[in-house]
Amino acid sequence: MLWVAAIAGALLVFWWLLLAAAATHPPRAPLFLTPFDVQIPFDVVAFPSRDGTPLSGWWIPHPRPRGVAVLCHGYVANRCEVLGVALELHRIGFSCLLFDFRAHGESGGRTTTIGAREVQDALGAIDFVARFGLPILLFGSSMGGAVAIMTAARDERVGAVITDSAYARLTQVANTWWEAGLGKVLGTLCRPVKYVAILFTRTPLSHAEPVREIGKIAPRPVLLIHGDRDHLVPVEHAYALYQAAGEPRTLWVANGSGHVQARVDQPENYYGQIVEFIEKWLEVQPAHESFSARPGEITPS
Repeated sequence: MLWVAAIAGALLVFWWLLLAAAATHPPRAPLFLTPFDVQIPFDVVAFPSRDGTPLSGWWIPHPRPRGVAVLCHGYVANRCEVLGVALELHRIGFSCLLFDFRAHGESGGRTTTIGAREVQDALGAIDFVARFGLPILLFGSSMGGAVAIMTAARDERVGAVITDSAYARLTQVANTWWEAGLGKVLGTLCRPVKYVAILFTRTPLSHAEPVREIGKIAPRPVLLIHGDRDHLVPVEHAYALYQAAGEPRTLWVANGSGHVQARVDQPENYYGQIVEFIEKWLEVQPAHESFSARPGEITPS
């Protein structure tokens, strides 16, 4: 019977390795929509992450910008996911940079850390837009929201942060993901995967804990959006982030919405919250000279 247990143990470890490899090397979702499809002028741009990883994105300029928005997508998604948000921000006067994180979309890199090293990507995006000297808004959904928080905590050039369905601690939400996808029993068996994943990422999941960093953003404003029926990143993560954040902070819990679904379920409320937050933020910003970089005028860094 000892050999049976040994074989079962070996198979379990092999299963963990397969799952860890799949989680840290996700399939790349194709770009299914571009600003061209909605008749918005844009440039395809390329710039480096802070650690040199080549990143790809879209630059959507506004003719008379009030600010610049950098938009961060979620895990296993790409820049298309946040295009709808970018269009709304563009409508109210923002030039927008949408980019693919490493190992996603058309950007370089083969391995994702689901938050920790992706901060280097967001910092590279901030470097790219900082040249315009305009107020910088950082938006992120799911993984991108967690990255937005950690990035703003480390870079004071970010003037305001909006997140949608961001996690507070990756170690906690990793357990939730497996249980949501495989059920309680198999999900519990998968919990060691988060430790096995270090073999591929060389980065512990504990390095992605925005709840420990969000307090550093104050006095810059933060808007947290979360659905109360989110089964992938439960709403308790939003409550934890809100409690850890400094003022000014705003939490909007979208009743009845799941993970990153409030913008689809209740777009008027969703974008109403965002616009109100931005207008309050811009009211206290110093005057900036309006500068527009039209398509074709951006030279990739």
